[in-house]
Amino acid sequence: MRGEHLGSETPSTERQYELLTAEELAKRLRVPPSWIREQTRSRNLQGDPLPHLRLGRYIRFQWASTELQAWLRRRLYAKSLHSSDSVC
Repeated sequence: MRGEHLGSETPSTERQYELLTAEELAKRLRVPPSWIREQTRSRNLQGDPLPHLRLGRYIRFQWASTELQAWLRRRLYAKSLHSSDSVC
């Protein structure tokens, strides 16, 4: 840890610590900001809310975090299960 400062990350680790607002994350995922905020509420998601940091009344999301990537993969996997159920 000696010599490490938050402001002196290399470009590869800089993205790891990039914090986004709900609006910024919504833009990257191409969804409404209200959908992002709703996904942080565990009462509507059977205990699997969108990973986030709560800083007082502010919510931030860590872009490129393993938790966010895993959450997105779970959503893609669940969607693929539902789409394969259709029979024509």
